[in-house]
Amino acid sequence: METLVEDKVVTTESSAGGESGLCEVDTNQEPYEGLLFESEEAARAFYEEYARRVGFLTRIISSRKSERDGSIISRRLACNKEGFNLNSQKTGRVRIRKRESKREGCMAMILVKREKLGKWVVTKFVREHNHPLVISSGNSRPTPVSFLHIG
Repeated sequence: METLVEDKVVTTESSAGGESGLCEVDTNQEPYEGLLFESEEAARAFYEEYARRVGFLTRIISSRKSERDGSIISRRLACNKEGFNLNSQKTGRVRIRKRESKREGCMAMILVKREKLGKWVVTKFVREHNHPLVISSGNSRPTPVSFLHIG
């Protein structure tokens, strides 16, 4: 399986069950419920490209595996500021961190699930962020606005 992200298209080539297929999705479009992908990797590449363009980073929040064969059947990707870090509520101790936590309870995410025929479909998409987004320059990772050096 090969996933290629170009300026406007995510191209995925796969050969499942002896058949090869090519899937192209416009990376300038926003995710929506019902959007289909050939693979989980293509869905992840698409969401990461969307996130880069909009101005946030992503991380894998959860995965579900099939009880039958152990393969991944769903994956939840979210803004890297999703959730909160565990603190003294769970451990009973105050944890001193070496650096400040990036998590702010952001709810932006995408949930993709594998259908019976092997395609992956977006079943949930949350667009809204509860924090400022960042500026991205070209193909680099987003840079926080508060740290931009001018001059």
